[in-house]
Amino acid sequence: MGNLESGLAAQWCFIDETTYGVAPSLTGAKFYACDSDTLKLRKVPKQGTSLYAGALYPTAARRVITQYSAGGAVPMDLPQRYLQQQLFRMFGSFGQSASALTEDGSTGAYKAVHAPGPLEGHTFTCQAGRPTVDNGTVEPATYTGCKISEWEISAGMSEIAKLTLTIEGRNELLGTNLDPLNGSLPGLQAFAAPPGGVFYWVGASVYYGGTPTTTSGVTTLASPTLAGNVKGPISVKHTTPLDLTRYAPDVSPYRNEPKQNGLRAATGSMVVEWLSAETYYNAYAADTATAIEYQFLGPAIGTGSDIATLSILCPNVRLEGESPSTAGAEILTQTVPWTALDDRVNNVIQATYITLDAS
Repeated sequence: MGNLESGLAAQWCFIDETTYGVAPSLTGAKFYACDSDTLKLRKVPKQGTSLYAGALYPTAARRVITQYSAGGAVPMDLPQRYLQQQLFRMFGSFGQSASALTEDGSTGAYKAVHAPGPLEGHTFTCQAGRPTVDNGTVEPATYTGCKISEWEISAGMSEIAKLTLTIEGRNELLGTNLDPLNGSLPGLQAFAAPPGGVFYWVGASVYYGGTPTTTSGVTTLASPTLAGNVKGPISVKHTTPLDLTRYAPDVSPYRNEPKQNGLRAATGSMVVEWLSAETYYNAYAADTATAIEYQFLGPAIGTGSDIATLSILCPNVRLEGESPSTAGAEILTQTVPWTALDDRVNNVIQATYITLDAS
């Protein structure tokens, strides 16, 4: 039987690193069903001026490469399984007691709560399998020293929810190996299909308002209101600024581990039909603090009452945007962008995850 010779044979897996930039064994790496990727090697060439008597073109001997890096975006359906590992990388929740998956009794369903924490000292390797067109060989492109600089979760009406990871990496290992931290190129990891389904619009809810409290590092929201007439896409985006210029002479043309060098941003948006209560307009006009929680529910899991769940809670947000206007004969809608802020009491942003995965 022949091999597929297109993107149909592509594959993606992720695994944490022990040492920055050093590709670990890929045994145990989690595979994800992705839509595509834009991961690529980046190089920065510099060309000397090379002026000398009779010169008509730049001189080859004066071209040098001063920087290497890698990265890009990986969009995928928002998975019900294997999300735990990505939540650590998205939030920086390493070492938090609540972020470890804990079984609900002996039902087979596990729960974890992720709050923001530092990414320093935590990197991962991502391998993308690239199918060739001449014989279908899947060539492994391995990206080391990776961190998630931005992630976004979004869901449109009647659509599957999406997760997009934007990755910054140290290097791409592919073809001829030039990397001093990696003595050999990693081989293609044998594919293992990821389990479980996906979160989607049916089963998604938006909760608004309520009273947040935080106990033992976990924020809960009491008596929120289920937002009605949510019509358009809902989204939440989180950005971590990283210093990507750490090219010391002793490590160049590769860079040292990127460190956070600015305040993070947690933002989002939703589209709602314009209602007479004017709830969102009033909060927008007065710049009133409120809470927003996006909740995605899947099927029942385990032997108890647990349901596959991902919720994103921001307990202190301010509404942005503008007043609603009449665009024509259609039902009036209001786009409600929001920005999450630190109230110094509760987690700025928090994910709660319930899954069949024990780890």
